[in-house]
Amino acid sequence: MDASAADMNQTVLTPSHVSVIVLKLQEFTRRPVADQTRLKAQIEALVALAIQLLPAADRIVLDAPDGVAVVVLGTPKDALDLAERAQAAAADLPICIGVNHGPVKPAADTLRGFGLVGDGLAAGMTLANVATPGRILVSRSFREALQAYAPGRAVDLSSAGAFTDPSVRTYELFTLDRKAAPARRRRLIALGTLSVIGILGLGFAARGLRHAVMPTEPAVLEFKITPRGDVFIDGVLKGKTPPLQRLEIKPGRHSIEVRNSPYPPLRLEVNLASAEEMRITHSFTRPGSADERKSVREHFRDLRRQLGF
Repeated sequence: MDASAADMNQTVLTPSHVSVIVLKLQEFTRRPVADQTRLKAQIEALVALAIQLLPAADRIVLDAPDGVAVVVLGTPKDALDLAERAQAAAADLPICIGVNHGPVKPAADTLRGFGLVGDGLAAGMTLANVATPGRILVSRSFREALQAYAPGRAVDLSSAGAFTDPSVRTYELFTLDRKAAPARRRRLIALGTLSVIGILGLGFAARGLRHAVMPTEPAVLEFKITPRGDVFIDGVLKGKTPPLQRLEIKPGRHSIEVRNSPYPPLRLEVNLASAEEMRITHSFTRPGSADERKSVREHFRDLRRQLGF
């Protein structure tokens, strides 16, 4: 799988074993070209939202013909949380998710540039091929890595049988138990065009102590909305974008909504730290519209240029 030049420049792959999340669009190759273009744009936007909680140095995003893969250099818990956020945001998008933990290493190709290879990726792709939309499948190796780091999260995984691939390699499968953690899933319920993604805050105690000894700075929202939208923060209209591009708000939890009737609104639940900046990008266009196809073509043209094509 190929990594963008930006990802490879920002991240150095040092661990020999990492967590890999593969998000595959079901029956992608059987769909019309217009549907393929629309679905690829949607899954890329979904992943961009789901990885926001991970620092850039802790993940590498890889492009695949029928989906996206994310290599997580942080903890297995980070990887499982990311997979849950992606699944919650998928709504009706036919995404199959496989999660593995295994060896991955950089590889260079004279024609395609930098990429990543290894059994960690290969097994993750196999799991995604076996998975069905709405159900995350994880490998035994990932469950064992999660058990060593976060036993409380590992108990959320229940046995889902076994699968033998054409090479006669057998995979023991696990999936999230739908009854194990209902409170967690309620926080991850997704709504709207790309659904609401619950941006869960970390380190409340440490953050509160820091605020007690130093003044807080406002958080900043950046908007890149096309063609336009009305911005509501906690139900209060703050302006129209464009021309509104930047908005300072008080750190903490907020409900953000961007409306452009008659399209479904974009809704986000966020928890922002002091001085944190967050960019919100969205396009209110009909699925498969000319504007959307044009933006996707421009995206891949830029990616090919970065990779030297």
